[in-house]
Amino acid sequence: MGTLADLKYAARALAREPGFTAVAVLTLALAIGANTAIFSVADGLLLKPLPLPRADRLMVLIRQWPKGEADSLSVPKFFFLRDRMQRELGRLAAYDTIGGGFNLAGGGQPERLRGAYVSRDFFATAGVVPALGRDFLPEEDRPGARRVVVLSQGLWTRRFGADPGLLGRQLLLNGEGYTVVGVMPRSFRLPSTAELWTPFRFDPASANPGNYFGVLGRLQEGVPLAAAAAKARALGRAFDAAFPHHLSPDESFSVWPLQQVLYGSTRPALLVLLAAVGAVLLIACVNIANLQLARAAARQREIAIRSALGAGSWRVVRQLLTESCLLALLGGGAGILLGAAAIRPLLAANPFQIDRLAEIGIDLRVLAFTLLLSLAAGVLFGLAPALQALRSNLHEPLKEGSNRTAGSAGGRLTRRLLVTSEVALALVLIISAALLMRSFVGLVATQPGFDSSQLLTMKLSLPAARYGSAAALERFSSQVLERIAALPGVRGAAAASTLPLEEGPDLPFQVEGRQGGGEDGRGDYNADYRALTPELLQVLRIPVLRGRGFTAGDRVGAPLVALLNETAARRAWPHENPIGRRIVIGLAGSEELADRGPRTVVGIVRDVHEEGVARKVPALLYVPLAQMPDPLAKMFVGLLPISVVARTGAASPGLTAAIEKQIWAVDPGQPITDVKTMDEIRAASLGTPRFTAVLLGLMALLALTLASVGIYGVLSYLVQMRRREIGIRMALGAQSAQVLGLVLSQGMGTVLIGIAAGLAGALAATRLLASQLVGVTVHDPLIYALTPVLLAAVAALASFVPARRASQLDPIIALHQE
Repeated sequence: MGTLADLKYAARALAREPGFTAVAVLTLALAIGANTAIFSVADGLLLKPLPLPRADRLMVLIRQWPKGEADSLSVPKFFFLRDRMQRELGRLAAYDTIGGGFNLAGGGQPERLRGAYVSRDFFATAGVVPALGRDFLPEEDRPGARRVVVLSQGLWTRRFGADPGLLGRQLLLNGEGYTVVGVMPRSFRLPSTAELWTPFRFDPASANPGNYFGVLGRLQEGVPLAAAAAKARALGRAFDAAFPHHLSPDESFSVWPLQQVLYGSTRPALLVLLAAVGAVLLIACVNIANLQLARAAARQREIAIRSALGAGSWRVVRQLLTESCLLALLGGGAGILLGAAAIRPLLAANPFQIDRLAEIGIDLRVLAFTLLLSLAAGVLFGLAPALQALRSNLHEPLKEGSNRTAGSAGGRLTRRLLVTSEVALALVLIISAALLMRSFVGLVATQPGFDSSQLLTMKLSLPAARYGSAAALERFSSQVLERIAALPGVRGAAAASTLPLEEGPDLPFQVEGRQGGGEDGRGDYNADYRALTPELLQVLRIPVLRGRGFTAGDRVGAPLVALLNETAARRAWPHENPIGRRIVIGLAGSEELADRGPRTVVGIVRDVHEEGVARKVPALLYVPLAQMPDPLAKMFVGLLPISVVARTGAASPGLTAAIEKQIWAVDPGQPITDVKTMDEIRAASLGTPRFTAVLLGLMALLALTLASVGIYGVLSYLVQMRRREIGIRMALGAQSAQVLGLVLSQGMGTVLIGIAAGLAGALAATRLLASQLVGVTVHDPLIYALTPVLLAAVAALASFVPARRASQLDPIIALHQE
């Protein structure tokens, strides 16, 4: 009954002061709403288990270096580890990390589907069974086996009307017949983009060194993750001995949780944002604590009367904390509504470039977090006024006016400490936001190395059965590009295996006749690998700095040639001219993917940001599309869509449709997807830094506003409490300017102490930002010099209003009121 009575009294007390209640609830709603929105994203990606049985036991084998890691393995690595890690990870299964494209023909409009190649144990390792039919048999995952496919429930429903009779029928995928054997449950989405799954059909004897698929395992009972990781590292040394040149000297194997592999890249940005919204909530709590202190001071007489009537000190404290918690819960409820409304716009641009964002929202976990956060905030901002009431001499207010009691030295010190803390927190946020903003502005201004304006791009998933050779790719691309280039409004057209700003494959190369050296000490230089038509450099306006570019003569059967970017040339020939030198592309010992002979370096081109402007320019190899080794061309076509890019003039309505028509004139069954401008691709590559910088900037602006309001409120209250003192000073001859300076100096003294503490805190806290910054250090002197000046200027403005009000007091009126 005591608690219920406290709640009723607290509700009446808050209702009597609607202005204070509205301001406090709005302040809390903004801060708690921001925390709710960011936590829901972090929870959905990093904390909430994946929708798979015992998802916490699902692990991925990775390759690791001192400065990085990759979640892709090759065929030899998969079979080597599969036979030796069953005790730790059970049955290992392979799955496609790239997401192969499948052209579905027949029964309607041709459609490109995202699929995944998987090994036979994939579904069993993931712990799921088909909702309809079966998964793959062991004999279906062998070279030459019949082609079978398992569909996602979404595809089965959307394209085939959930027809159970589809089982056993054939679909025409990439021009070949695949028998439908199963349909997966709606909840199963691994990889998240897959609409169908088909067996890899690995050759166990393959020496293919290409790393292009993930390896999934399930941590066995009683086996700790550390033990599995240690076993993988030991097997790395054994693999290197069995397969020389497949691992670099500092490369090893390790084991990571699947969830970390899928979403771990979002962790740094989300941790920064969680820290930011947490700081905003602390600033909001400090502001409300100051308001509560003012309320408690004004209610000293009320509290003294209750004490005189028999209420103990702890009973009074409990009542004050109940009011604070009720106020926090009201703010938390409003915060949930604001957070829920903010999530969709927050993620509309898909800043992390992942597909699970659609599943993120307010659920019971987020509601529980918000409830606990609200109660913690209520205790936090209610504790100071409650303890102040506990320490106060409650007999004084019955003998004197409450103003003198409220203006005690202890109360003034508490308020100044609170203002100091919120100034310090605000400065840390402002400095962090300024660092991210400067980094993002630098990224936007960074030239990608090519002209991205007026470029239209699209993807073509070519069936390997028809286009799995260099000659077939050359025929198709030449016919399509000739037609597109002839269209009105098109200034040039080209094709490539991967466009700039997109991730693509890499292969090592060796310099002919050079023994040893290279990046691994064994003669190999690693480089990103790009196959393209001769027109691409001209269409993208990438200049050739030395030698020549590709020509129409660099075709099937002609002498093999290659281009290098500046970075690759500098690494392989730091003090020599590479033009005319010969290289061999492909890992040693792999006859499947390696060139059949050496290539001549005919040109050096300008560096281009291949994987986004936020990353360093990699070493890069360019080869003519028509001169890829056929096994490599077949693998590329099976795993990666070919990109077509056209440089256009002014806006030409209907140009996209005209280009599609020309492609279909060459291949009527060819789906066309991902139609985007290169500027859109460039903007998407900056999604995460833009998201983090803008959101942290908004949090910093909110923190600055709250800190300013806090400074204004505290000084206004102190002026009110010292009206009698100010009146006496002015009656004794103090000038308005002296009073103005006195109040300003008190307010700015507190602010300057907070700025000093904030600078020290920022030096430590901004280390969290190191991984998010490009071209800016965490101790950027310009930002550390300017942001304190900005905060001090805003604080001075907030201090000036109450200071000016104090300087204009009429001493006679002030003394009369006292």
